[in-house]
Amino acid sequence: MIINYSIMDLKSPELKERALSYLTQDELFSIESMLGREPTPFELNMFAAMWSEHISYKSSVKWLEEMPVSGEEVLVPAGDENAGVIHINDELACVIKMESHNHPIAVDPRQGAVGVGNVNRDLLAMGAEPIGLLNILRFGNPKEKNTKDLINSVVVALGSYSNNFGIPVVGGEILFDNSFNFNPLVNLMGVGIVRKDKLIKAAFTQKGEYLVLLGKKTSGRGVHGAGFASRALKRKGQMVPESQVADPASGKILMDCIHELNQAGFIIGMQDIGAGGVLCAAAEMAFRGSLGVELRLHKMPLIRDDIDALGVLLSQTQEQMLLAVKPEDYENLSAVAKHWGLEHAHIGTVDDSERIRVMEGDTLCGDLPVNLLVRGGGAPVYIRDMKERGKPARVVSADEVPMPGNLKDIARQIVSLPNVASRRWIYEQFDTMAGLSNMNSEYASDAGILKINEHEQVLAMSVDGNSRYGKLEPRKGAMIAVAEAARNIICSGGRPVALADCLNYGDPADPYVYQDFAESVKGISEVCKRMEIPVIAGNVSFHNLTHNGEDIASVIPTPVVGMVGLLDSYEDVMTVNFRNKGDMIFLVGRSDNDISSSEYLSEFHNVHESAAPKFDLDYELKLHKIVSTLVSRRLVSSAHDVSLGGLFVALVECALPGGLGFDVTSPAEIRGDAFLFGEAQSRVVVSVNAEQETEFLDYMMETGIHFSALGHVTKEELRIDDISFGFISDYAREFEQALEHLLSDS
Repeated sequence: MIINYSIMDLKSPELKERALSYLTQDELFSIESMLGREPTPFELNMFAAMWSEHISYKSSVKWLEEMPVSGEEVLVPAGDENAGVIHINDELACVIKMESHNHPIAVDPRQGAVGVGNVNRDLLAMGAEPIGLLNILRFGNPKEKNTKDLINSVVVALGSYSNNFGIPVVGGEILFDNSFNFNPLVNLMGVGIVRKDKLIKAAFTQKGEYLVLLGKKTSGRGVHGAGFASRALKRKGQMVPESQVADPASGKILMDCIHELNQAGFIIGMQDIGAGGVLCAAAEMAFRGSLGVELRLHKMPLIRDDIDALGVLLSQTQEQMLLAVKPEDYENLSAVAKHWGLEHAHIGTVDDSERIRVMEGDTLCGDLPVNLLVRGGGAPVYIRDMKERGKPARVVSADEVPMPGNLKDIARQIVSLPNVASRRWIYEQFDTMAGLSNMNSEYASDAGILKINEHEQVLAMSVDGNSRYGKLEPRKGAMIAVAEAARNIICSGGRPVALADCLNYGDPADPYVYQDFAESVKGISEVCKRMEIPVIAGNVSFHNLTHNGEDIASVIPTPVVGMVGLLDSYEDVMTVNFRNKGDMIFLVGRSDNDISSSEYLSEFHNVHESAAPKFDLDYELKLHKIVSTLVSRRLVSSAHDVSLGGLFVALVECALPGGLGFDVTSPAEIRGDAFLFGEAQSRVVVSVNAEQETEFLDYMMETGIHFSALGHVTKEELRIDDISFGFISDYAREFEQALEHLLSDS
């Protein structure tokens, strides 16, 4: 039993004031104009939740329309449902979702990190079985105690949640930058598999369907959490909604129950309970089906009996799903739910009114047209002011900085830099072998590789996004992120088929921030169109900034992309590791004196602002075709793209798995530091054995693309230009242990 609002309570000034703290005056006028009347304070809170940036995407939706969302293999495009869906084969489809949980992390790191649960439930809402996760994490200065504490809390929470679900973490990315000191970013990509005949849509289909709330009792937590996610954080004294409390054990039970209900055919439509609570889930399902619904708040199971009507309607309770079922199936559904020990209740009924009516007992709390509440209907769409950040970013050539006296010293240090060193120590805290087998367990590929049940096909997954590249050149930085993700898939033997993105920025009302955002979207769109890779899922996270006294600290533009590729067989997988002493090492692609935005330039020359590395999309596309052919025809024994840390780090990563070394020679026309540590794009390191060499060279000569013989694989020693740089065992210790030493040091 909950406490009923009286009519006087529903019209209280306090309730209206709460809503107006999330709505602008212009939005209030718009609501009154569309309704043709003054909304009640309770209804204003409904609008405040649904029109939040986090739910309505009001500042981003216009730009997102530029992205390519369709393709021959796309079954459900971005924005239409809880997640995007692509074709795998006649029987199976792949479901992809990307989410952020940035604001809760800064306030309550451990509970905030349960964003992984949101991703799982989005996949589950499509009827899919989650099979793999990729974490994309951004933290501040790793030497600061605050950062160390945040990392520990986030990693423990993410690991605990994924382990309880039995879902392997198959890849990810962790980068550090001072702009994330007080506002870290946690982005997550989830991948699932579903039989096409069991795919579930998030929509009502006909009048008379029951709405069933399944899962944990409503907590009353997270009310206006979407609005909170649309504001800057305050370092001290921040008033925030109560944190959502994750319960991974309950989440696993919910997932198993949903699978049983879906197999039995009892679910017509489904949506998870996230931002905006039951209101958002019900409104979006009604809008997609061009139907209406009456919600009965007094029917909802509650964790305590003093939750008010607004708390019941908007609570972001974890481990909850909203189901549409046929009336005749409710009894059977109830029996299955009881078997799993799950709370469930018939909380509403679908009608043809195209309105959403909210009832608390006999009290009508709100009565609104569904279309006025949702994205694509009455929710506002903004194109905000934009302003470029001054003079164009400058490409920095190696000739502009002093030549280091000893490249060997740089080499030893660069492998232990926080943004370069192995993340193994962090990811070992995740159970990467849970559930389905992660094929990357023995030798790594540039992409995470996962089996698809008993089928021969395998999935390749990669996430990318270097914030430093996009700091001054957001468009190019975003283009590079897409290109590198595709390059990783191709180097692993896969064919890129779909992309998801997560776009993390500061305040969209800031003209500079909004310009960065728009340029990033243009960059992603351009590359995806040229590569014919559809964007089938995505997330926009604005207001990633922190009030620090009088100052506002904003994160640097951080678009990250996740890409999925397909391989016909595990036999087609290509790994990064050198295979045999004596194998030849080649560089496919051209080196340059460019050291712009490199770890080398930032860490060793203290230049923190420069243009993104040189990038030519036409050249990149040509490289993709050539590398794909080299891998598919088995003309190479290994393949690894050059990225953070440059060519030297790529060579070390190729040598490490087998404990081998290399002997390479630098070209005379490229300065040594640029050759080894520059991060020029569109380059791939390959190794070739004696039996492959003639055919490899013949093919490469036909392509007309730049390639060069670097040297050969050795037993253990690393030699460059006849100078010994030490042994691979020395670099292994530095590379593998650097983060552990840094983050464990109190």
